[in-house]
Amino acid sequence: MIPHAESQHNLPQSNEISLAQIWFALKQRGVLILAVTFASAAMAAAFAFTMEPIYRAEVVVALVDEGGKGGGLGALAGQLGGLASLTGVGIGASSTRTDNLGTLGSKQLIEQYITEQKLLPVLFEEQWDAGRGDWGSEVVKKPTLWQATQLFTAGVRKIAEDKKTGLITLTIEWRDAAVAAQWANDLVRLANQTLRQRAIAKSEANLTYLNGQLEKTSVVELRQAIYRLIEIEVKNIMIAEGSKDYAFKMIDPAVVPEVKTKPKRFLIIGVGFALGFIISSLYALAKQSKL
Repeated sequence: MIPHAESQHNLPQSNEISLAQIWFALKQRGVLILAVTFASAAMAAAFAFTMEPIYRAEVVVALVDEGGKGGGLGALAGQLGGLASLTGVGIGASSTRTDNLGTLGSKQLIEQYITEQKLLPVLFEEQWDAGRGDWGSEVVKKPTLWQATQLFTAGVRKIAEDKKTGLITLTIEWRDAAVAAQWANDLVRLANQTLRQRAIAKSEANLTYLNGQLEKTSVVELRQAIYRLIEIEVKNIMIAEGSKDYAFKMIDPAVVPEVKTKPKRFLIIGVGFALGFIISSLYALAKQSKL
């Protein structure tokens, strides 16, 4: 039992010696450690200050209530029962929440916007020769619309929904602050325009079908059902044509950001400083252990 007590008594002393050795190793090569640490921090600073700044613009939108649009058809279904179904016109909301969100986040919308705004030279600026007004002579394969869409959806545009409030935030991150704000607002407007045109086209197709069915039947009750369906479709067209914010209402439009989002320069410098200190300290300890 006595030797065991002595070993326990000596254990803290062993730890103290070990710490002392570490401190001695670091002190012996203190100049090296300081040099490497500050050199690493300097390289990190050079990297951070040469990185292209990125700005973030956000637009917050809310889904427009469906009750004033295609929702009227749902109420009409309960009133007309089986008569409305005889016309062959589907009864339900003209554009659902899922459709709206899907359109806003779709690659098809991005493709349309890139095409309309001719953004390929902007997205692939490094390969574009502004003087020639064409792709650089060294570019073997020109960037495609598919590549531009992938770049935009993966690294430029993000969409997030707040489950508590139902608000949707569309974010654009780009090197030009004014362009980032413009793209964010434009994409919401384009989504509204696309959904509006889609709703009008659907209602017009329904009207064509309903008018054809009206000519084929003489049953009074069925004709009344068709007239009421026509009334709803006409109302849907009027609402769509007169609604600027058809599916999404801008709660907080994007403004030109004045503060850069990336790079986080002080964080990069801090990481460089820490890595330099850790690597040089480990080197000093490794050299000491060989002595």
